[in-house]
Amino acid sequence: MKHKVVLLGASTGGPSQIKELLKEVKNLSSTIIINQHMKEEVLPFYIKDIQNSFNFQVHTTPHSFSMNTPGVIICSQSSVIVKKGDTFSIQTQTDKQNYTPDINQFFTSFSNYAALFDTNVVIMTGIGRDGVLGALALKKNGAKIYAQDEKSSPVYGMPKAAYESNIVDKVMSLESLKTYFRSL
Repeated sequence: MKHKVVLLGASTGGPSQIKELLKEVKNLSSTIIINQHMKEEVLPFYIKDIQNSFNFQVHTTPHSFSMNTPGVIICSQSSVIVKKGDTFSIQTQTDKQNYTPDINQFFTSFSNYAALFDTNVVIMTGIGRDGVLGALALKKNGAKIYAQDEKSSPVYGMPKAAYESNIVDKVMSLESLKTYFRSL
């Protein structure tokens, strides 16, 4: 059985909803990598809040790890993932970012490794289309794509763009996403 990896992308309205999802995780056996649009000067406070709120490992980037080790990783800046032997490294990239962090950039870099894992993508609330191109690359490599529904999205931009791009395997309410996170 392949190790489950969840790549989560969110923007406006995401911080509190991500925290709600993480509250549902009881016995973390998966790797969750979060890309939450946020000003660089605010992101460290958000990361610290998440680290202090839960009993599981919460790391920030840059970070090297074995992908079979459960945990939560929050990208502190735009990041890419690279593989070195049996270790993965999430490295920050400051030169080509459209957003902080740039979800497309991270998702696209992960697409090279998507087939190695049970890769799942969750595109949540937010303005714009960030994450859609990266999710398309991930889907081509076997990832399952989930988008938050309009009713539970404070801003229905990113999930709508994913849905309209015909890459979404399932549209989920925040309550359905909570149920999904209980299984991680």
